[in-house]
Amino acid sequence: MAYNDALFQLGMDLTRSSTAQKEDHCEVASDVRNEPVAVTAAPGTKGSGRNLFIDLHGASWLGDVKSAECALKVALAALGKQPRAIEISRLADGTLSGVAVLGIGHLSFQASPRNGFVAVDVRGCAGLDPHAAMFALADAFSAREAAIQKTRASDVVFLPAVQSEKVRAKAAPRRREAKAA
Repeated sequence: MAYNDALFQLGMDLTRSSTAQKEDHCEVASDVRNEPVAVTAAPGTKGSGRNLFIDLHGASWLGDVKSAECALKVALAALGKQPRAIEISRLADGTLSGVAVLGIGHLSFQASPRNGFVAVDVRGCAGLDPHAAMFALADAFSAREAAIQKTRASDVVFLPAVQSEKVRAKAAPRRREAKAA
């Protein structure tokens, strides 16, 4: 009895539902299609889609995996895209990481609940309007700010060429031959 009284004093009761508990009211269909999809454009052609990087600042719905998955489904539904599969996981440091596989292309998802930051990389989604995608994701995650980038500045890294001694030794005779010719 004392155990139940202590729970009741904390606002928890084992015998009835509490109004303080969060309920998931996601109204998005969760069916995932597994049938093969015909690819309309060959990879590398102009119609095969684009690569976009969408950053959301001040985002919500990052407290748990189900909320983030629900928000991602809402954004995809607003864009008229049906996901074949969505997989989101919580990493050891508390961040969320996942992917949404579409018929053509995919979305990679990285989120930091502590900072309210979401980074979505859109790859190969032909016919996707970048601004519509940004607004759909911003609305679904209740983001304060959103930005689109076509390239990531951190992708370009200039490092000095480092070669092992064996590689340098093999390349040295070829360089001498090329200079002599």
